[in-house]
Amino acid sequence: MSKIIYLFLLSMLFAWPAQAHDFWAGVDKATLGEPAIVFLGFSDDFPIGEEITAEDYAKRYMPAKLIGDKGELGLEPGAKANVFQGVSPLENGTYFVVTESQNSFVSRTPSGPSWKSKLEEPEATACFYGAVYGKNLFVLGEAGDEDFIARPLGQKLEIVPQLDPGTLKPGDKFPVKVLLDGQPLAGANVGAFFAGFTADNEALAFSQATDQDGQVEIIPLRPGEWLAKVNHMNPYSDTKVCDRESYSASLAFTIGAE
Repeated sequence: MSKIIYLFLLSMLFAWPAQAHDFWAGVDKATLGEPAIVFLGFSDDFPIGEEITAEDYAKRYMPAKLIGDKGELGLEPGAKANVFQGVSPLENGTYFVVTESQNSFVSRTPSGPSWKSKLEEPEATACFYGAVYGKNLFVLGEAGDEDFIARPLGQKLEIVPQLDPGTLKPGDKFPVKVLLDGQPLAGANVGAFFAGFTADNEALAFSQATDQDGQVEIIPLRPGEWLAKVNHMNPYSDTKVCDRESYSASLAFTIGAE
């Protein structure tokens, strides 16, 4: 699994948007009056995630969070390392599942991956430093709290929905804003696809750059589960340490039938 995660991060941070594996925040169960079951998603088969070992999860990822419009809800470890279960029943309201990796160096070497900088790994032929972030929006009850929906959650790179996608029909415009360090990111290419769009999720059903205010209007043309994603990359501040600094973010959401 360590090598798979390494290849996934390389693809996310160097070759977006055409990569084999995606990263997202997932929801297994969200039922009124019952605890939520959420997960960190990682696979080439969105919305079905691969299992991550406890050792790899502890080394590479932060615990998932469940944040509602009334505050953060407690989660406890679930049946697998990347699965979490709520400690209290869900009420009507608006919720985000939040996942992210730890910031880390990853270097390519002739003998394989190394989780070190170029200073620590003399054989490194390429190095990047960064993280990946995921959000999943779901609503129980009537239309979601749009003030909460449009509120940034503080991820370094973040896709912020501007309204409840559950109120949209296929073909309606879904405005989102991309933020980097809390500021609008202009010219960022936002891609999106629905579950099962292509084998291995190797294509996009939507792609467009953000405007000067960091905004773009996604046009989801069919109902179902969607994943929007964006990447931002810069040279690392000291190229003796690493080559590139790169961050990727995703937003999972659902569009209802007409």
